[in-house]
Amino acid sequence: MNWREDIDPIIRQHLERQIGESVRYKIAYNGASNPGNAQLWIANANLGKDLFEISLRLKHLEGILKKFEGKKEIKKKIKK
Repeated sequence: MNWREDIDPIIRQHLERQIGESVRYKIAYNGASNPGNAQLWIANANLGKDLFEISLRLKHLEGILKKFEGKKEIKKKIKK
């Protein structure tokens, strides 16, 4: 039995994604003295990249919402 089958199905899909993403760098981590450890670092780097991109998108959306909120306040003052 494959160890990955024992993982909770909710988490397993994320695990499989990370494994799939890290396989793209198989040549790199197979050249490491500890390929398993190198593959984990690659998966960690992929997660860090994803988190960074999400943070940028969130900041962009927050900026848009602040601009929208400012316009909403102006409209309220005009109505009064």
